Amino acid sequence: MRLILLYVVLALFFNIIFSTFPSVGKFVNHSLTNFILFVSYPTTKALSWSQNLINNYVVLINTQSENRKLKEKLAKCKLYANVLKKKLDDSEKEKEIFKLIEAPFTFKSNFKTDFIYLRISKRIDLNKNYCFVLSNKLTLVGIISKRTGKNIYSAKTVFNPSFTADVFILSNNKRYKALFIGNPYTPKAEFLDPNVKIKDGDGVYTSGDFDVYPPGLFLGTVQSIKNVNGYYKVAYLNISRDFFNSWKVLVLCKKR
Repeated sequence: MRLILLYVVLALFFNIIFSTFPSVGKFVNHSLTNFILFVSYPTTKALSWSQNLINNYVVLINTQSENRKLKEKLAKCKLYANVLKKKLDDSEKEKEIFKLIEAPFTFKSNFKTDFIYLRISKRIDLNKNYCFVLSNKLTLVGIISKRTGKNIYSAKTVFNPSFTADVFILSNNKRYKALFIGNPYTPKAEFLDPNVKIKDGDGVYTSGDFDVYPPGLFLGTVQSIKNVNGYYKVAYLNISRDFFNSWKVLVLCKKR
């Protein structure tokens, strides 16, 4: 209560002074204004400096964020570039592998025809590729089974009893599926439907159904036909051995 009375008395006093002496009022007003400006200037300056600091910090954070994003994009671009380069390199390697390669060969011993041994100038990866042996007339001779030495590979021929392939017999423009089984004397196409109508001289080709042999490779021709108790038919084949005389074959590889 006393403080309120003191404020009232002071207000009345200053009001009488300022009304009686206007110059004093102006002086006091001017002095108070300068005092307030003097006192508030450092605070305003500090606030302005703080605001600039905050603005610069925000700009720095945004710049760092953009730089990080750009680095991530650059890293991705480099990764894509490396992947693309590898694909192009692999593609070029595959193109080289898929070319027909001429290779001299020899027999295992005593002209046993179930295996032949080839010297191939380019190393081939049998874990990634199936590699086939063809005659100079592009008929199927066999499939390479393993690498036995430097540039030396063994191939199982169509005369090997363990050689099998999915085939079809083409007769009167119709295809009849069968299983080819190798043999040094009587290679044959087994498990033909008993009702199929095939004849001597019909061609036998790989079908490519099991994605091992390329489709359409010629093996030989039907020489005779046998009906097995009405369950299925067997076609015995005549396979040319002319390639033996050339001592050279062709190698064709296909990705597994």
